[in-house]
Amino acid sequence: MKKMLINAVHPEEIRVAVVDDGLLKELYIESSLKEQLRGNIYKGKITKIEASLNAIFVDYGREKNGFLPVHDMHPGFINGAGEGKDILRHLRKGMELCVQVNREEKPSKGALLSMNISLPGRFMVLLPHQDLAGISRKIEDEGQRKRLKEIMEQLDPPPDMGIIIRTAGMDRNKAELSRDLNYLLRLWKSIEGDYKSAPCPSLIYREGDIIIRSIRDYFTSDTTEILIDEEDTHKRAILFMKSVMPRYQKHIKHYRESKPLFTKYELEKQLQGIYSKRVRLKLGGSIVIETTEAMVAIDVNSGQATGSRDMEETAFTTNLDAAAEIARQLILRDLGGLIVIDFIDMRSKDNIRKVEKTLKDGLKDDRAHLKIGRISQFGLMQLSRERLSPPLHEKSHVLCPCCEGVGMIRSVESSSLMALRKIHLYLNRNRSARIRVGLPRDVALYLFNQQRKHLVRLEQEFSTEIHIMHLESLSHGEVSIEALPTE
Repeated sequence: MKKMLINAVHPEEIRVAVVDDGLLKELYIESSLKEQLRGNIYKGKITKIEASLNAIFVDYGREKNGFLPVHDMHPGFINGAGEGKDILRHLRKGMELCVQVNREEKPSKGALLSMNISLPGRFMVLLPHQDLAGISRKIEDEGQRKRLKEIMEQLDPPPDMGIIIRTAGMDRNKAELSRDLNYLLRLWKSIEGDYKSAPCPSLIYREGDIIIRSIRDYFTSDTTEILIDEEDTHKRAILFMKSVMPRYQKHIKHYRESKPLFTKYELEKQLQGIYSKRVRLKLGGSIVIETTEAMVAIDVNSGQATGSRDMEETAFTTNLDAAAEIARQLILRDLGGLIVIDFIDMRSKDNIRKVEKTLKDGLKDDRAHLKIGRISQFGLMQLSRERLSPPLHEKSHVLCPCCEGVGMIRSVESSSLMALRKIHLYLNRNRSARIRVGLPRDVALYLFNQQRKHLVRLEQEFSTEIHIMHLESLSHGEVSIEALPTE
């Protein structure tokens, strides 16, 4: 049985879990520590035109300017621009633009913006100023596609409005799709009015909060119930469901038990596993997930999975087990960008194809856009996945102040030797009669007790006094050096 559980008791961190027969399938977290920008529409102005990058920078009201590539500029929103023309020639610094956030900000760069506006509804997506009508590629049944195309022709949207029917629109009738389209048209009209009167830069439209987005995007007809543990949130969900899917409003229930909702369904332990690099597999193997600046690397290990008769069978069964779990983890953790999976080497082409199929089947319900490659002769499989939101760990974790994300810190011995080198360099540059050196406690003790002869040598060489002291605020690898006044 599939359920959606919404834990909203603490508004600082709202959690939405999709559970199927007790197994966590999808998880979405909205934290007050990190504002959600993706999907928001802004009135912005051009601050810089970079012809060499085929892009412009846009001030849309945030600390960092957004980046807008040429291929995401829409001539329908730019006076004088048309299809096939060099759109950059029609832009000037200070020009106002309607932009939507496509990708969240990162610490080192601003958000990725687009002028190809898209407004998602429950069953379809509205594309203002775009001549496009289509059906989600994930609806593969030809009978369904033909029926939906006929309904789209009957809906007859305005000529400057494109529509795409979402996966959730499958099996829906004309009345339901028409209601969704009318709602989106009214929404866009409101956004256009707000854009004309709003100052620049400013926020014009905010994508719905996690409660609305979750019901809109992840509720499916096979979901038996939606349990919400906070009363006001429950009321908001009921109102939204009445407006978009009235016949399903009875699926929303207020969870009133004293035992926490996620504890009741034994999810807390499953949640902790999401933040671990190593994931244990059912048959004894494991996968290790490493997120780097350039890509996500996933390594498959056989571990104790050695019960098979030969190496090929062990590799195949472990890879098969890993492929299903990797698909689940990619969705759970919302890992995006380039992903490289290092499977255990297999010789059988039939086994290789079965592992590839298992991974693809596990990702068939993924909302993100995917491009999946084949397993190479080196056992590597590459795929790219659209990042729907910031990675899960960024919403609830901060960079470790001690290791700065490396995962390791310098040893006491290495830190003390590095401190000696920094003292030597400081004295070379600054001829001070007395200096004070601040170090972490254990490094200070080691340097004073084990490296005293080197300190004495530096004092004699530079005719100075070196005073060692510990500073609790410093971590291994950090040194504070300052000159002291002469007595």
